[in-house]
Amino acid sequence: MLKRLKTIIQESPLLKVGSFNSVSVVIKMITGLGVSKLTALYLGPQGIALIGNLRNGLDIVHKFSSGGLDNAVVKYTSDYRSNPKMLQEFLSTLIWLGLGSCILSIAVVLMFSETINDAIFGNRDYVTIIRILAILLPLHVVNIYLISILKGVGAFHKVIRVNIASHVLNLIGFALLLMYFDLRGALLAIIIVPSAMLIVTLYYFQDYFGIFQVFSLASFSKLVLKNLSQFAFMTLISSITFPFVFIGLRNSIIESIGEQEAGYWESMLRISSYYLLFVLSLLNLYILPKLADAKTQLEFKGVVFSFYKQILPFYIVGLIIVYVFRDWIIKLVFSEAFLPAADLFFWQIIGDFFRVLALVMVYQFHAKKMMWHYILTDLFLALGLYFSALYFISKVGLQGVVIGHAVTYFSYFLLILFLFRKPLILKQR
Repeated sequence: MLKRLKTIIQESPLLKVGSFNSVSVVIKMITGLGVSKLTALYLGPQGIALIGNLRNGLDIVHKFSSGGLDNAVVKYTSDYRSNPKMLQEFLSTLIWLGLGSCILSIAVVLMFSETINDAIFGNRDYVTIIRILAILLPLHVVNIYLISILKGVGAFHKVIRVNIASHVLNLIGFALLLMYFDLRGALLAIIIVPSAMLIVTLYYFQDYFGIFQVFSLASFSKLVLKNLSQFAFMTLISSITFPFVFIGLRNSIIESIGEQEAGYWESMLRISSYYLLFVLSLLNLYILPKLADAKTQLEFKGVVFSFYKQILPFYIVGLIIVYVFRDWIIKLVFSEAFLPAADLFFWQIIGDFFRVLALVMVYQFHAKKMMWHYILTDLFLALGLYFSALYFISKVGLQGVVIGHAVTYFSYFLLILFLFRKPLILKQR
């Protein structure tokens, strides 16, 4: 049985990458568990809620400073790696565009640091941390671009090793800064670790530095700029809406129910992110480049259904296990003080199931630059999450936020399924 399973994995590129990626996922889960446990013990639900707001704020800043081009870098590096002229134009344009967006983001964060602090932390003063983030942004952006290039050239194993190192470094940095500087230290760790990770990324990138030999300041391309701008527009819409949705919902829960309840929801989101790690990282690492290479609708259908057949059964079993052992998981990851979050699991898991079903197809929007499809469906999803959550919170309290999550992702899946109905029903000739 084990021999047969090993043979199946070796014969399937998807499962082969997935099996190695699972090592990274397990390590991230272990280190994430350590971070969550330390947060629960030292800071409690209130601290977890504030950390959640900072992470969402960091997502916004990352996307703006990198121009929202991480998926574009994956696609065009994959497309042009065998075409030196196009690769030269792409890298030259990317560097100019990235430099401009990074400088603009630094200026905005420094100028509006107090306003950003109020939006994320309320009446607490962590303006200094916001300003440190602005200074470190160039390191964050370089790290994002280099990892995306590694994905584009198909260096999956190197990307996974970088991810593993980042998980370990995150736990060590978080633990040290938390113990010495309490909540302020925990917040500092969140913005410092991505900067330190650049050292590790540079180490694994050293075999690919030759790719920049084609870079030329004079090779700036208006056509490439147009293509990158479309990707940036697509990504930035998502980058603006979703973090703001989560910050807005978290602040709404704090105001209407309480900080502890916001912490319970954040703990549910944290656990959800752990069991989604394998699937979402595999989508980003493997599915996006495959969809970028798919030239026909039948090839697109093949990528989607291979994922459903080979990965989805494991995901369903995992969701069932998570639900059955939810109380034990909460006590393991956080503490008994977080047990009220157990009431949130059912609807969160239902929503996450439909989320993955939809996302496999949604990556086609990135791969084929289906800009307006992506923007409009993302806006539908973001607005649906926000307003459905507010509606159900007013009816049933904290559980309403996860009911809204499930209802919205089910509707989102039906919408995406409708948009891709034609390629998915094509028959092999």
